[in-house]
Amino acid sequence: MRVSVEKLPQSSVRLDIVADSDEFNQALDRAFRRVNQQVRIPGFRPGKAPRFILEQRLGREVLVEEAQREIMDTLYRRALDQENLIPVSDPQVDVYQDEPVGFRVEVQVYPEVDLGDYRSIRLDPREVEVTDADVDEALAEVQRANAVWVEPAEKRAPKDGDQVIIDLEVTRDGEPFQEPLQGADFVLGESSLFSQIEEAIKSLHPGETAEFDITFEEDDEKVSPEIRGSTLHYRLTLNEIKERELPELDDDLAKSVGDYETLDDLRAAIREDLLRSRALAARAEFYDQAVEALAKQATLEIPEAMVTSQLDREVEQLRTRLAQQGSSLEEYLRFEGQTLEEFKESRREDAVRRLRNSLVLEAFAEAEGIDVDQEDLLGEIERLSNQSQNPDQMRQIYSSPYFTDLLMSELKDRKVMDRLVELVTEGRGAVIGEAAEVLARAEAGVTAEPEQAAAAPEGDEAENTDDSQETQDAEDASSKAAPEDGAAVTVGAAEEASAASAEEEAEEAESQESTG
Repeated sequence: MRVSVEKLPQSSVRLDIVADSDEFNQALDRAFRRVNQQVRIPGFRPGKAPRFILEQRLGREVLVEEAQREIMDTLYRRALDQENLIPVSDPQVDVYQDEPVGFRVEVQVYPEVDLGDYRSIRLDPREVEVTDADVDEALAEVQRANAVWVEPAEKRAPKDGDQVIIDLEVTRDGEPFQEPLQGADFVLGESSLFSQIEEAIKSLHPGETAEFDITFEEDDEKVSPEIRGSTLHYRLTLNEIKERELPELDDDLAKSVGDYETLDDLRAAIREDLLRSRALAARAEFYDQAVEALAKQATLEIPEAMVTSQLDREVEQLRTRLAQQGSSLEEYLRFEGQTLEEFKESRREDAVRRLRNSLVLEAFAEAEGIDVDQEDLLGEIERLSNQSQNPDQMRQIYSSPYFTDLLMSELKDRKVMDRLVELVTEGRGAVIGEAAEVLARAEAGVTAEPEQAAAAPEGDEAENTDDSQETQDAEDASSKAAPEDGAAVTVGAAEEASAASAEEEAEEAESQESTG
């Protein structure tokens, strides 16, 4: 077999492959035997007709085409192995010679990555600070989370921060547009109600009713396409007002929210958790910066087939997550006013960036000789198992093929990032100072639980890196797509909803679902 390779743009190649005469003649012999068994020649039993008789009856080209079909795929795979090429698209084949077969193949292949002078990259570690004001703000959130709702002492109109219980009817052109809300509760300034509805509520006293219209612009992307360009009529009754009664900031509050003896203990735990969550965020940002710097230094061409496959994977991942949350990709696209192709195109730039970073990190791992062995895997399984209440059971679970593959991949990713950080900071680490010590304690499992310190949201955000992008997309999609069109009339865009207490959000979600 003779093979020549021509490199083409966009990580494509053209292979010119010619079979050896002896190898092709052997393929012709096998083709003759197969065809001879399949056809009936008068005067001969199946498989017994001489070759020259078969060629006279069917034509030699039948045997040649059969031999080509048999041998071309083998030659193609052998050529890929010989040239160390990994195809990422279907091949385009052109046969230009019959005997021995000669053919050209154009195919997109796994790209070559030139990392450039990556060892010269230098980045400064991140420093993290938590002030007394930050702790005070977090303590105020603890107060709010542990407040109780009570009726105001004086009769008044509602204001931001109040919980209101309302009835709401919505009509369009005199016809009901959605199921009425009865006794639905929202927190003003913290709910996802349209601002016009909140303003109407603030103008009422308990027992009063208001009627008003809202006209939605044709290009208002914050509302469902169902109501864009239309006018809806609202009839709103305010039933009750409640305000938060905050607990005292004292030792009793500290004891009620966690395993703390004094308010000072709670403050210390909050400070530790804020440091931890901010250090996680700083480290994640540093990782992104380091990978971007590495990718900027590198040279590569990403084949279109890889981009297409990446987009298809992301769409299917999003479809699965939406289905798990009771929604669908079709609902999401309808709410966004996009076709599937438009959605893919909107994600293309991010998909290319993720592919680029992944390819560059893989090349970096190879250049640095980074790999994971069985000892690494067993150590990780032991570490994870010992953190559980049933180490033996978890050890068995983590030792299954599914989990070992996941752990091997995770361990390699961790080693790659550790080495990259070591390189670009000259061993100083992604974060320095007290934050680094807090991270070390957290990873050793000796820090305060994040939910106890009431700073979990910041920590959660810190860990929302690129790897969890699809999860975030699915959550965003679910919040936009899960309600029926009618529900979108009552509530505003998902982006406007703030983080009220879990109980408030659950009750509000229940109210929204009832409008379907």
